[in-house]
Amino acid sequence: MATEPATGVVETLTLRFEGKEEDGSEVQELRASHVAEVLQGLVGLNGEFAKAGVFGEGAAGSEVLVRPAREGSFLIEVLRIVQENPEAAGGAVGVPSLSSIIWWSTKSVRAGVADFDYLENGNVKVTWQDNTAAEIPQAAWVELQKRDKPRKRHLRKILAPLSDPRVASVAIENPPADADADTSDQPEPFELTKPDYDATRADEEVTEQQNIFETEAQMAAIDFDNPRKWRVRTKEASRAAIVEDEDFLARVANGLAIRKTDIFRLQVREDTVEKNGRTTRTWTVLKVESFRRAAHDDDA
Repeated sequence: MATEPATGVVETLTLRFEGKEEDGSEVQELRASHVAEVLQGLVGLNGEFAKAGVFGEGAAGSEVLVRPAREGSFLIEVLRIVQENPEAAGGAVGVPSLSSIIWWSTKSVRAGVADFDYLENGNVKVTWQDNTAAEIPQAAWVELQKRDKPRKRHLRKILAPLSDPRVASVAIENPPADADADTSDQPEPFELTKPDYDATRADEEVTEQQNIFETEAQMAAIDFDNPRKWRVRTKEASRAAIVEDEDFLARVANGLAIRKTDIFRLQVREDTVEKNGRTTRTWTVLKVESFRRAAHDDDA
């Protein structure tokens, strides 16, 4: 019979992944790679907050263990233990559970913080942008404002099974150690779904640049109804362009004849956006300085 570590079990946490197979039966299997990510994410998140002293002074040795899965559902049961002074880490007023850490962390990336107030009891009342609120121990609040990228990585691993189309949600709770235990201080069970997983995506790396220059070009395509769908052709390339010169557009609307061979002097703004290694360039014609007929064309 398996026994719990004799020193310092302070919390039992269950994560129940729920969903349907194609035949309508309950999901009872997950990808092994996803399960590995869940455990890595739990260890990482626990470690970040333990180092910050969120679980108390004795929580430096806070460690996450895992129990074998039980029959009947895909349930992961983990234990959080501390190797030194477990009473200080597990019994002190205001020391949060790992499930509370997961809830506040997902809330902060999904809804964002709208306002906060320091309370007389030492905690912080945080109001989220979805108009809900939570009372958070000050050490946890301080940590929630730091290391946003690592925390997102940990959460994304914990919620990795939600990337599987069969898995709809994960229910997280802290079951009592025994049937007679006082559960008044236990956090409420909660459920996380695919939008929570989507919110943990890493922030995209975006670099934007702008360059304004003049060039000669021909109008390769004209859209009288949509100034965003013009195309200009220079000696180097043919590019889609947005025309913002209102005076020029008015002249076109009033019947200005444009030939494909006409040469225009354009003031162009080129917006360059680099996102995750991919580059997009957009041309905007700010002003049509002048235009002339090609040398071999007559004025007729």
